[in-house]
Amino acid sequence: MMIYTPAMTRHILATVIACCALILGSCREEGFDGTVEMPLTDIVTFNGNSGGKASFTLIKVDDTPALELTADRAVNVEQERIPARMLITYLPASGEAYTSGPVRLLSASLINSAPVVTQWREEYDGWDRDGVYLYSMWRSGGYLNVHLRLTYTTDPRIFCLAADPATLGSAWPELYLVHQLDKPVDAHDRAYYASFDLSPVWQMPGVEGVRIHVANTNLDKHIFTFAKDTSVADSSN
Repeated sequence: MMIYTPAMTRHILATVIACCALILGSCREEGFDGTVEMPLTDIVTFNGNSGGKASFTLIKVDDTPALELTADRAVNVEQERIPARMLITYLPASGEAYTSGPVRLLSASLINSAPVVTQWREEYDGWDRDGVYLYSMWRSGGYLNVHLRLTYTTDPRIFCLAADPATLGSAWPELYLVHQLDKPVDAHDRAYYASFDLSPVWQMPGVEGVRIHVANTNLDKHIFTFAKDTSVADSSN
């Protein structure tokens, strides 16, 4: 279940199943010979339904060309949430991965999505109080996507991407992945996806890229850079 709370400050994250993007292929095993259809799983922008079919835009990574996917069915999402970021699993009707066109939609789940916050709040001062186990972080067009593991709780928490206002006039603004539980929790972790709209910062004049600070409990890496010139970008995938 996806739960949102107001003003981009406190969110309870939606749980999604972590799936690998696979390719279409064929295999031969004892007693079996034939084409095996393997689904693709990607984060996309849901643009709405038309004629009973869902429309999605997919930018795979960085600034690769946008792909337009048309599903074989509609997706039930409230109008006020559109455009929405979603995790979808699908099969291209053409059998060719990562091309525009019709797809057979196998599953679609809303993921947490919000614009980067440009007004720092006092609550963000403890941005690194509750660490996150970061699996991967990548940019797709104007969005920063994260796949991570967080302590599970049904209580509200602060989870957002916030900019240091003092750096917004610079070529490399500093952004912080803020994560604070409402209270200490002794519970298991769950894997989540989230997607943040970078455009409020990314489109500022003079911006060459951003630095993302993460209280990362997976590996000893806590700053990730994303440049408009992707040849110097340093992302974790």
